[in-house]
Amino acid sequence: MPSRAMQRKKKAPGLMLTSLLDMFTIILIFLIISFDSQDENFKLNPDLTLPESTARSAFKPAVSIAINKGELLMDEKSVVTLSGGEFDERYYVEDQVPELVTILQDRFERLELQAQYEGTTIDEKAVIIVQADRDIEYRTIYLVLRSAAMAGFFKYRLAILKK
Repeated sequence: MPSRAMQRKKKAPGLMLTSLLDMFTIILIFLIISFDSQDENFKLNPDLTLPESTARSAFKPAVSIAINKGELLMDEKSVVTLSGGEFDERYYVEDQVPELVTILQDRFERLELQAQYEGTTIDEKAVIIVQADRDIEYRTIYLVLRSAAMAGFFKYRLAILKK
């Protein structure tokens, strides 16, 4: 004859949801905190007339460089003066804008430290946005992009106006 312990009905094991809910809560909080807002502080330089495009892309944070016919600006601060949208000839001979390279190298080092602190890669942060008047010659824009690359900024975006 079976004992009393064996006569009891065996219950199906229950599912403990507490741990699972804790895990989902932690993931949700992490995602909310790390969510990138698209309201970046991007100010269009009033001296520029940007080209137009119908393409659409999400805006991501980056270092802002503006080139108008009178000066090169980074984050709304004048770096170098231009004459009619062109740099002094010595910059074209040197194949760089040394003042811009120096400023961008300092910014790159700060972004590198910030990326290490946040646990991200520098590739996500070392990006420049170039605002250039539509009448600026390509060789001027190329010189700015080359100078940025010399400072470690290999990724760039060109600012345009949406139609």
